[in-house]
Amino acid sequence: MSEDCWIDLDWEVGKILWNDFAARFHFRAGTTQSNWPAIVEPAPSITWDLSPIFEGDCPGGFTAGMIAVAGLVLGTLQDCTDWYEAVAFHDAVHPSALFRAHQADEPQDVPGWDTGGLFPNGDYTIFVGRDQAFGIVGHPWEQSLCVFGAAAVNAFTTRNVTVLDATLRRRSEP
Repeated sequence: MSEDCWIDLDWEVGKILWNDFAARFHFRAGTTQSNWPAIVEPAPSITWDLSPIFEGDCPGGFTAGMIAVAGLVLGTLQDCTDWYEAVAFHDAVHPSALFRAHQADEPQDVPGWDTGGLFPNGDYTIFVGRDQAFGIVGHPWEQSLCVFGAAAVNAFTTRNVTVLDATLRRRSEP
């Protein structure tokens, strides 16, 4: 495992980053359909349906599907950043952190990858670039993964050859 993936932030710094994200994307937590989606999804974005993964209706079952999706998330973040860059990580409940995607080769190298880190299994998974031009928002109750920003959408769709095939929403450039 690579502990170097995560950089803890001072509580006040994390709070500022979280508040900026929540305000810009109008974040609202919710376990019921009336509160979904969790953000105002920007254009361009694609929101993928994770319910087949949660239901184990994928090759290899739930764990294999979770690893495959986490690999897409990790690879997309690597494609959208240089080796020395970090992205902000939020989950709406725990303190925010910085995430250095290039410090891991595989999802399983990332501490906490399967419990809200790289897959929204019980917690939101929110990664956002430094300028908020791209990001990934995983919603554990809607069972969805929103990928936004041209660079992230292109990287994710290029990598997503056989993992996810159903989308819930798609927003094109205005």
